[in-house]
Amino acid sequence: MIQFDLKINKRRALIVIIAAISVMVIDSTIVKYIAFSNKEYPAPVYVSIFVTLAVLFVGIIIVLLGFVKRKDTESRLKRGLSVKTTYLITAVTQLLLVSMMIIIIQPTTALKSYNTLSLLVLVFISHITALFFLIMLVLTMVDSIIAKRDKILSLYTISFSLTAITIMISLIYSTYVLSNQTSNIRPLPIHYALLNLPRADLAISFGLALDIISILSFVSVWIASAVMMNTYSRRIGKIRYWAIISIPLIYFLFPFEKNVVDIFQSLVVSSPVLYGVLNVTIFSATKQIGALFFSLVFLAASTLVTKHEMQKYLLISAIGMAILYGSIEIDTLLYATYPPFGAVTAAFIPMGAYLVFTGIIRSATLVAQDSELRREFYNTAKSQLSLLKSIGVTQMEKELIKKYKSMDKRARSLEEDSRFEKDDVKEALHGLVDDLDKEKAREMLHDVLTELYSKSKPEGKS
Repeated sequence: MIQFDLKINKRRALIVIIAAISVMVIDSTIVKYIAFSNKEYPAPVYVSIFVTLAVLFVGIIIVLLGFVKRKDTESRLKRGLSVKTTYLITAVTQLLLVSMMIIIIQPTTALKSYNTLSLLVLVFISHITALFFLIMLVLTMVDSIIAKRDKILSLYTISFSLTAITIMISLIYSTYVLSNQTSNIRPLPIHYALLNLPRADLAISFGLALDIISILSFVSVWIASAVMMNTYSRRIGKIRYWAIISIPLIYFLFPFEKNVVDIFQSLVVSSPVLYGVLNVTIFSATKQIGALFFSLVFLAASTLVTKHEMQKYLLISAIGMAILYGSIEIDTLLYATYPPFGAVTAAFIPMGAYLVFTGIIRSATLVAQDSELRREFYNTAKSQLSLLKSIGVTQMEKELIKKYKSMDKRARSLEEDSRFEKDDVKEALHGLVDDLDKEKAREMLHDVLTELYSKSKPEGKS
């Protein structure tokens, strides 16, 4: 799994996104469909479906690790992390999650009971690893915001922060519920599990909190995505543009109408089964459809750059957005059905967080290190690239300040060791450096860089 290497392109990225979303939709909605349809199938049928989903999950993970695998594994990311370190963390995490699935699958294939402890371990590993990568990403973005305030950067920072809070609440909630499940889950009908959810009272507090945080997170990243793709409104018109991109938002929010208006109340009373089947069929993929929309921003951005390395990490970011926001769904897992549907979806969370973290940070690093790439970004007036412009240029400014301070410190040291007295001019320069406020220096560097690349634009290009 760790040695696999595969070249990524837009077509392969789309295939992986669709495959991952399909697996998550089936895994997270099959229990809801059975609940509303009043149908029950033999346990071997459920086990076969679960094993198939687990095998597909392993295949997708192997491909994704192959996409990220690279030669310069010693390249630095942020806060002491390297590409190699984060890759190994993710690979080990996925191996542990696959091991947990094997531990669960082994007894279920013989129609024997499985232990809920394995589910708890799976949830803990997946959520903690995802939190780690999201926190690292948020801290990096906060550093960039402190250096340079940017609307889109702020929106994504808020969204990823809310996503991290959602994962944290999900971890606490699922730990409480699964801890109160029976230690061994026997091959009983799924309807039995639905009627015997332990600590259902927790849903009153945790469920409401999760709904609110999920809505806020979704809306914030939707706004950021809409702003980043705003250039398309010039092609198709603002009214048509906002009408089209509002579809994922309306689709996501519509199931919550029952808490406000409940326009289908009469249908629920007259035909509860029909309502249930229609509800699951139509609104079973609200999060996944939204996640697909979020990934389009980075997919579109990958078509605006010519360098393969940059395209690679933009595509990785796109896959990560689709998987991360499509996998934060724990409702099905809490029922601890036989077999545990929802476990595969939960296992996707750390991979999504890792891909988003690596894709965005590596893309920004490439912007900071490659002058030709920066010039290409400044020559392209596309809003899809604004997020990486902000992080990348800010990172470059910090590196310039760091190197300048280091060189000045080294010069001071040499002069202190010298037998010659300091020149009056050198003393004045050192005084200027000492008095130079870091924030002012950062602003100066930013102004110079912006002016430089603005002037270097070829005439006739926007």
